Amino acid sequence: MTPIVHVLLATYNGARHVAQQWASIEAQEGVRVVLHVADDASTDGTPQLLEQLAARRSGAVIDVQWLHAPPRRSATGSFMLLLAQAVERFPDLAWLAFSDQDDIWLPAKLARGVATLADAPAGQPALYGARTLIVDEDNRELAPSELFRQPPCFRNAVAQSIMGGNTMVMNGAAARLVARSAGMPLQAHDWFSYQLVSGAGGKVHYDPQPFVRYRQHGNNQVGSNIGWRATLNRLRRMFFGRHYTEWNDKHVAALRARAEVLTSANRDILEAFHQARHATRPWTRLAWLRRSGVFRQPGIQQFILWLGCIARRI
Repeated sequence: MTPIVHVLLATYNGARHVAQQWASIEAQEGVRVVLHVADDASTDGTPQLLEQLAARRSGAVIDVQWLHAPPRRSATGSFMLLLAQAVERFPDLAWLAFSDQDDIWLPAKLARGVATLADAPAGQPALYGARTLIVDEDNRELAPSELFRQPPCFRNAVAQSIMGGNTMVMNGAAARLVARSAGMPLQAHDWFSYQLVSGAGGKVHYDPQPFVRYRQHGNNQVGSNIGWRATLNRLRRMFFGRHYTEWNDKHVAALRARAEVLTSANRDILEAFHQARHATRPWTRLAWLRRSGVFRQPGIQQFILWLGCIARRI
């Protein structure tokens, strides 16, 4: 039987590129797609274009579901509402994926994720993510995204997101697990999905082969992570702003609120990281960070994490 994947598409003023992304979803091979769409009060004709695309849907797309909710939700807010709605409307859904509005998927993108996670034991949450191929606004190739060499795990997920939501596929158990956090003040749906699934002892797979052409332009919610410029920008934001600290505030609070689903070992890791963020003395914070085992990759990112801990910027 051909697997059905529920794809969540959140849009905002995406009329320039969304038709290309929609076409790449229709071109998916080896799966059927139920597309769940949420537009966040676009003013550039995106809602009308989406209605036209839905009316003449073809290929892998077999159904389109719409989210009707108050606007100005943020992309993460839209994705979490879509996720909650999808698992409510389709309680037996087996596969789910996130979709940005301006990427282009290779035809095997969804099938690759499904095949990778198919051997997860029944009831075990499982999450797939991958590298991307960075392209410019006109779809010209720039470079593959950074290759992360250490396997995904909760100790990494606590401090770093290594897989974009636009690459993710999750099984039904993972979708239902994450959906129960809808309504929490999260910063990033994809990072939190990695944290919660790994924290609950689920299977997480990182694929070094890209299946998404990730378009870079001035309106990206999150830019690419390649090159020294991106590293220096993260360092600047950590030490001269509160972005990373505020993001951790939200996600650590959400994880602690869901502590009952975490493994005992991962609850200990989370508590040690919490202490590393809030202890009074720098050397005490460093001791707790070391005890937690939390890490970022590659090595320069780990160095930044230690500096951030000393400066109380994590």
